[in-house]
Amino acid sequence: MSLDNPRGGIGYAAEFQSSALPYVTQSIAQAYSVGPQRWDFAKVSRFIGVANHGSVGQLLRVGFTRNGVTGSNYYCVDGGQISNFEFRVTSIQIVSDSAATPRYTLAVGLTNIDAIEMPRMSGSLPDGTAGWIGVG
Repeated sequence: MSLDNPRGGIGYAAEFQSSALPYVTQSIAQAYSVGPQRWDFAKVSRFIGVANHGSVGQLLRVGFTRNGVTGSNYYCVDGGQISNFEFRVTSIQIVSDSAATPRYTLAVGLTNIDAIEMPRMSGSLPDGTAGWIGVG
């Protein structure tokens, strides 16, 4: 009998249907002029939630690459709002949309899939070809 049992991978649907492993942290957003904070995960995410504890109008930019979050490929979370999305990623970048630096909470549900199994999330690949359109 072999001890090399098969494991679920990036295409294994059951990993994304079962309860996720929790990852929760709080931080203060960096001003846009300073640049985004990058959060890396050891496992592939099942969902991501961002709660902006700032005042209304203090926007947080949330994206998946530095170019995306400082360019035009991001989504905003307004002060006092919470966003929840089902994204399969291994990192996220967050920055304030202005000089304001609101506090925020990042809650991520992780699968059992190692981050190394996820394709590289980039707007362009090293050979110059297009990567993931819409991430930067």
